[in-house]
Amino acid sequence: MSRSNRLLNPIIIFSLILFIGCKQQATQEKELSLEDKITLAIESRKIPTPDEQKVSFTAPEWIEGRGPHSTEIFRHLENYIPTVLIEKGDTETNELAENISNTLGQELLTSTFFENETSLDHICAEKQINGVIVLHKGKIIYEKYPEMEPTDRHFLGSVSKSFIGTVIGNLADEGILNEQDTIGKFLPEFKGKPLENVSIENLLRMASGTDCREHVKDRVSFTDPNHCFYQLLQHSTLFPEPKTPFEENLMELVANAGAYESQGRTYDYTSANSVILATIAERASSKPFHQLVQEYIWSKIGAEDDARTTLSSTGVAGSYGTMLMRLRDLARYGLAFTDDATTKIASERYLSQIHKGDRELFRSEGGTGQRLWLKLYEDQGPLFQSYHWDVVFDDGDFVKFGLGGQAVYISPEKRLVIAFFSANKDETQNNMNMVYLVRSLALLEHFKGYN
Repeated sequence: MSRSNRLLNPIIIFSLILFIGCKQQATQEKELSLEDKITLAIESRKIPTPDEQKVSFTAPEWIEGRGPHSTEIFRHLENYIPTVLIEKGDTETNELAENISNTLGQELLTSTFFENETSLDHICAEKQINGVIVLHKGKIIYEKYPEMEPTDRHFLGSVSKSFIGTVIGNLADEGILNEQDTIGKFLPEFKGKPLENVSIENLLRMASGTDCREHVKDRVSFTDPNHCFYQLLQHSTLFPEPKTPFEENLMELVANAGAYESQGRTYDYTSANSVILATIAERASSKPFHQLVQEYIWSKIGAEDDARTTLSSTGVAGSYGTMLMRLRDLARYGLAFTDDATTKIASERYLSQIHKGDRELFRSEGGTGQRLWLKLYEDQGPLFQSYHWDVVFDDGDFVKFGLGGQAVYISPEKRLVIAFFSANKDETQNNMNMVYLVRSLALLEHFKGYN
């Protein structure tokens, strides 16, 4: 054997060993279970420290409080509850061009719920909103931050639910699940329980009939530690965990709560539907919620910063209400439903599903639509709720709201996106609450003749 061959053989052997080792490591990483992935996420969480916290953080006061205290927590929730990153990675930022309107801020806004006229500029001057941005034809035409910094990762509230809806839409596009699949197909905790045969579609429509109800008399769901919904908030670390370990996991809790009526009868808004959907998505895909958002949404919208979601010590993510992000990134998310996006995150099939709601269900006796949305947007064309979007209007626009005054409003046809963050403000100034006024803004002449 030549000297050169003798030198070459060890190199070949070393290379083979290195190759096999790397391949084994890749295989091991590829074969991580969902439980292992969630455990790694829990270990990677940002844990708040006392020196980061500027105000007291108690439950349920942090959710139901008003004024500067609430504003501080909503702006910096990652300093009060453990969170995990939703990474943008090395994706290129979609730099939003500006075409600032000199008149939009003075346009008069009103609603059938509050007849007093106001305007965007007046709302901002009175600091009745934390931040607001309006995109038209892909460009920023209005943007102000009266009570926050543009770099704040603000609390989304239930706007987060639209993200799990969009994840479900993408999983359905890929055939990983179907809207007509039942809870029992994916979650053994529900086998033999009243909710076993509830469809994903009825979860998306907030019509599962679950007795883990959020909006009940005297709001005992937020004050009674024995109530299923209160315990749901504990499981997801929005409320302090009990001193003794949980006797059942979150899905067992919701499954054992049972049903108060059969599915498809009443539009009864509760975050319990969303946590079931998130768990279905996780188990069907073998990926944690934050990774699903990262894959199907955050890596595609051209975000300028990472987002975050709360994550409890037992691995329950904030899929129903506690995602955090910059306002411009929320606007980019909305933009990704329109043709002005470089990459869209909503297929034609998913968009068609959004526009296939149930009008009769939306008007169900005692339901959320009858009690709330039909009153807020009377004579402004509310049709139904669909796919976790709170209201779909007669012109195809749709919107998702969140606790304390958060929202993203999307009009694919008008090429319009409105996003805003807020906190619970002075109750006497509700005529300046953008939740009531956003539809009025979208209906302005400013956005007509968009073609």
